[in-house]
Amino acid sequence: MDNILKALGVDKDCKIAVLQYERDGRGVGKEEDLHWAIVIQTVSRPDTKSRLPCFQVYDLNFNDEWGKQWQLYDRDVSLLGTRKCLGGVFIGSIKHSQLKLLREVVHTNPPTNRPAEWNCRDWVMEVIKLFAEKGWICASIHAQATLLPSFRRASVTKDGRYPSG
Repeated sequence: MDNILKALGVDKDCKIAVLQYERDGRGVGKEEDLHWAIVIQTVSRPDTKSRLPCFQVYDLNFNDEWGKQWQLYDRDVSLLGTRKCLGGVFIGSIKHSQLKLLREVVHTNPPTNRPAEWNCRDWVMEVIKLFAEKGWICASIHAQATLLPSFRRASVTKDGRYPSG
């Protein structure tokens, strides 16, 4: 189907976003500590039924020889299905016909054999670099700090109010 749309010249653009989520009691005002995920906006106006491709890593902690194990999450999600999302930032775009390639690129960067201080934000930055090499990123994003001012502006509290300041 994607090849047909591309051949007909109707291969739509999908926005690439980095979203931030509350974690461990950290929320608005602590953007440098939040959980990050990459989401692809495949519909122009997401609603309660929209399920968008989401990529993120999360850790599992074991009290044995396994220690901390990182897992790659690759699923379609509803953005309106969680109250932990505190907004995000659009960082680029990709043609709908390239979503399979994007997924392959994500999977070339598994979260294995990482140093103890490594986290989900580091993984997102690694994937942004891979996306930039494909020409999918519209801004120069060299470090996490580059995104923090935009995340602070995007942050919303659970009740939908924007933070003051």
